[in-house]
Amino acid sequence: MANYTVSIFNSPGFGGDPASTSWSGVGGNTSGNGFEIQPGDTVQFKKSGIGSVTMSSFSSSFWTNTSNLSLTTSYQTKTVKIGGTIGSWDAVIATGGASQTRYFKMGGAVPDLTIGTIDDISRPNGSTNFSIGFSGTSSHTVYEVRTTSSSGTVVGTTSSNGALTISNIPASGFSRTYYVTGRRPASQGGSNTVSLISNFTVTHESPGSSVTDGGTGTYGLRVLDSSGGVLLDLTDRVIVFSDHVTGSLTSSQLSKTVTLAKQATCIIDLDPETVLISNGLAQRQHITHTSVTGTALTISRNSIGPGFQGTSGTGESTTYNFLAVLDPN
Repeated sequence: MANYTVSIFNSPGFGGDPASTSWSGVGGNTSGNGFEIQPGDTVQFKKSGIGSVTMSSFSSSFWTNTSNLSLTTSYQTKTVKIGGTIGSWDAVIATGGASQTRYFKMGGAVPDLTIGTIDDISRPNGSTNFSIGFSGTSSHTVYEVRTTSSSGTVVGTTSSNGALTISNIPASGFSRTYYVTGRRPASQGGSNTVSLISNFTVTHESPGSSVTDGGTGTYGLRVLDSSGGVLLDLTDRVIVFSDHVTGSLTSSQLSKTVTLAKQATCIIDLDPETVLISNGLAQRQHITHTSVTGTALTISRNSIGPGFQGTSGTGESTTYNFLAVLDPN
């Protein structure tokens, strides 16, 4: 860490001469050319001449101590804080017979905040930790995982690529958001300022029941709410969607068989014929029947045309729209 000095010469004015205060040492004349100092550096202040001189306006975001200094001929020290914002500046005022303002700029290299994506995580019930993978990291940056917010409690730290195991985990049945931050320590040329990189969510699955089979045997499944209450088990009747089938019978077809994506036990006609008689003729060509065995669905009709049975006469095509479901009970 570097040490810098400032000497303030003060004159209250004599024999009609105006009072004056001059600044000698580090410090810029404007905020744009503020003197750059690093976290942990020190600046020492003293006075020469006669009369009192007060140093003021030490910002809490820049210095470790913000109290005013009543200068003497011996140095008094101010220290640049660690964790300040890189590029920020502070205006320090020397007030004696006159006033002088000088500017200091917070130096330091920035952390590397561009790392690989960390995805949301789901952990099985009973887990005591979780792991996340870091990639694209830089050795000069400290990466931390925090709870509550980007300034919250640190629960995991790394400075390298690879898996980081974290023992902090939400209670079973709950989720929690974690925040990934980066900071560059003063030892690595940074200001140690914490910056948010990203966040992710960890879900700890709900606890299971002491009866693990749904009440029907040695093995099975249950669906539980966040409090462990049973929403669904194997004693419940669950109907499963198997397939959605659309198509047509040609003008010469009385039946056809199609293969379902999954086995089914029941077929629901989503677009049934509603006009049964038209112009005095039964619309048998549009009234379809179905049967299903496993994944084989057979679609049939009594006639290819209106007003007659079977395949005699001029045929007409017809469309179908079925929902196939499986009722395992």
